[in-house]
Amino acid sequence: MLAFAPLSAPPPAPPPELRFVPKQSGDEVLIGRERSKAVWLWRGSNTATEELWLPLELLESRLGFRRVARIDGEALEWFGRTVPLASLETRSLGDEVGLEVSDWLTEIGVTTQVNGSSLTLRLPTPTVNNLRRGKGSTADRLVLDLNGPALVQQLNGDLLLELKVSPSQKRQLKAWGLAPQQRRDGGLVLQGQATKLRSLSLSSPWRLVLDGVRVGGRRQPPSARLPLSNPTVAALLRRGFVLEKRTIKVGVKPIQVFRAGGDLSGLGITLQPLAKTEQQQGLQFLPQLSQPAGALVAVNGGFFNRINQLPLGALRREGVWLSGPILNRGVIAWGSSGDLQFGRLRLDQTLQVNNGQHWGIKAINSGYIQKGLSLYTPAWGPRYRALSGEEEALLIRGGRVEATFEQTNLQRGISIPQDAELVVARGRTPLPARPGDRILVRSQASSSLAQQPNVLGGGPLLMQNGRVVLNGRQEGFSPGFMSLAAPRTVVAQGQSGQWLMTLRGASGSDPTLVETALAAQQLGLRDALNMDGGSSTTLVVAGQTVMNGRGSTPRVHNGLGLIPL
Repeated sequence: MLAFAPLSAPPPAPPPELRFVPKQSGDEVLIGRERSKAVWLWRGSNTATEELWLPLELLESRLGFRRVARIDGEALEWFGRTVPLASLETRSLGDEVGLEVSDWLTEIGVTTQVNGSSLTLRLPTPTVNNLRRGKGSTADRLVLDLNGPALVQQLNGDLLLELKVSPSQKRQLKAWGLAPQQRRDGGLVLQGQATKLRSLSLSSPWRLVLDGVRVGGRRQPPSARLPLSNPTVAALLRRGFVLEKRTIKVGVKPIQVFRAGGDLSGLGITLQPLAKTEQQQGLQFLPQLSQPAGALVAVNGGFFNRINQLPLGALRREGVWLSGPILNRGVIAWGSSGDLQFGRLRLDQTLQVNNGQHWGIKAINSGYIQKGLSLYTPAWGPRYRALSGEEEALLIRGGRVEATFEQTNLQRGISIPQDAELVVARGRTPLPARPGDRILVRSQASSSLAQQPNVLGGGPLLMQNGRVVLNGRQEGFSPGFMSLAAPRTVVAQGQSGQWLMTLRGASGSDPTLVETALAAQQLGLRDALNMDGGSSTTLVVAGQTVMNGRGSTPRVHNGLGLIPL
């Protein structure tokens, strides 16, 4: 009998080698066929995405993420997943706030691909199984039952749903006044609906919910050109008002300039800050701010925090500080004459207790959070809720401290009566007074600009008295912000009058702040102030958005409008 040695098993195959790639970043995102200028940051391996940071503005405007209000604060919602905004880690992406969303996208099947400076996001296009309207109190609601998740994009006033509908479903949408257009790539465009409809995405089963649908609604086509034929615009143009789009070169870079203005007082046009009246927290589309004020032309205004939706800079209207200046940043100020004053502004306030000790106040009605004391008045809104982790407060009425509040009270929110003010202490700063103490609040500004009834802050200051005065460090801007190329909003004046302007790259790169200042100088302007830019950049004429910074329709905190008398 022959004995055979047992056959040995082949050695196990080595595990696939994971090749980790250093962090990559870029400035363009491709979703479907739509390209968007947006800074992104990616890190992963050859088999998986480890991190993907995208701007919050892009998530809302190009992917369909939705902000929702809850008792414990705002949350971010997408396909049935809801996470408190305060719990999300953030980082700066250029001039935007970025969130890490790799697991959100992976969960619903979005794939990513990096190609140089471009990031591609892909999701299979679903079909609509059923359309149905809400009933009763939800009669303005439209529900689309889907066989898979769908992305929702805002594009220049239109709403693009990345899904397919049947001919009969398209006819039904037309009957409801939504002017649908099915694209060859599968996307469904609802014209003029980006600022009207709010979308909510759900899973199990997959659904899109559109709120704000009106049966028989009028079609509002997207505006790709200046509405020069509008009767009010045309009448002003005959009297010397200027509304134009032109391209200039700064060095070798072509820059597209949209501008509106002229001798405003001679034309019977006033300049007015545009802001919510009931409270300072919250964002709106610029047409929602401009139309109630009767603004014929409007641009977005100053900076704000996109996470908590609070102002970050000077906003004064008719003598009331809706939000105080910060960091000695650039502002414009004006009164009834309409002549603009340009400069930098700091507002120093002190709290005097019982005619004795003085305490400095850091800011008034501001979302700029720092250690120390801040003042909140009824202009802030009817209630104040804690903006940081450690806060105490005292309520002042009739020159005396009426009550004090601990962190738990402030987290729930407390009322600010119309005849009272609230002093908030942050960062373990002790409360400077007790109930019954006498309190006197005094203000001293670094410039007479603060005495004007209307003030709007931005920054940095670009030009003053014909000279370029760009100085980011003096206004508290980081070197990274100062070097960014981005769409811009500028308020300026010169011998020819006052101007509202938006600027962007005519082909390729957008202007830097230096190039923006040089563009203003080339246009013969004497004074110029940079306002909030990037994705916030917006120009509205006669209720139509004719230019926005990165293709989507942004929500902003405040604006500046030209109002015919």
